[in-house]
Amino acid sequence: MKAAVLKNYGTLPEYQEFPEPKPKNYDELLVTPIASSVKRLDVIRAAGKHYTKFSELPAVMGMDGVAKLDNNSRVYAMGITGMMAEKALIDQRTMTVLPDGLDAGLAAALPNALIGSDLALLERGKIKTGDVVFINGATGLTGSLAVQMAKLRGAKRVIVTGRDPIKLQHLKDLGAYLTITTNQPDNSFVKELINAYNQSPFNLILDYLWGHPAELIIEALRRIRFLNSLKYISIGSLAGEGISVPSQLLRSKDLELIGSGIGSLDPNAVQVYMQKHLTEIFDYANQGKLSMELKSFPLDKISSAWISAPAVIAI
Repeated sequence: MKAAVLKNYGTLPEYQEFPEPKPKNYDELLVTPIASSVKRLDVIRAAGKHYTKFSELPAVMGMDGVAKLDNNSRVYAMGITGMMAEKALIDQRTMTVLPDGLDAGLAAALPNALIGSDLALLERGKIKTGDVVFINGATGLTGSLAVQMAKLRGAKRVIVTGRDPIKLQHLKDLGAYLTITTNQPDNSFVKELINAYNQSPFNLILDYLWGHPAELIIEALRRIRFLNSLKYISIGSLAGEGISVPSQLLRSKDLELIGSGIGSLDPNAVQVYMQKHLTEIFDYANQGKLSMELKSFPLDKISSAWISAPAVIAI
């Protein structure tokens, strides 16, 4: 079969022949993948920079995706073997059936982005109706979905930051109350953050950037007189891995600084979320109520898709 194959860490996956997988027990089901998303996690893992490794190389890429069963129904599933291939193995006990009409590429891209947005809001943020959510770095795929999911989960207002003015305007169309550009002098950015809080005190922060922008947020929080408790959730680190946090801030403010990721979540949280929420969100998306800007590539263009991530592979 043809597949997207990684031969060595730090190289790009290649379109080539690979042995077709064979089921080892009743629960393993051989399926025909039709879409799989290229995520930042995929790219980092293939580069050998993630704490999880492949059991062996060469390996087929694609942690999850949408596949067609023998009865022509379509399902979303995590792959036992790589999903960027003409054939793959999934666990038939954990697959989710797609509603008729839902775009396969959208269905393939949604679950991972939901873990970094909706699951973070629900599991780590404990979001409730009336919350005001601040999202740092919301112009990316997961950040833009976080705006939509925060509104769906009852947020009163959503405030966002980002660098791209066109994407910031798009986020307002998706429900963001206020947008703040990160492309300005530090002092101006901090003042805008303070004004945003004074205008609409936020009690939940999702941060996809970390690094210097997070330090500026910390500086703004230092100057703010809190009107409520505030939970700051680190999800991504596109702007840098390390920051400086004054200990006095944590002692003098009702501020909780936590993370959301594989290691910080309850081991069963992702599985429970998929079982409890994924079907309803697929139905919601099928009604045209969720927007994601996706670039799609055929399987034989895997190398191009890899350097364009996030993207979707159509198989």
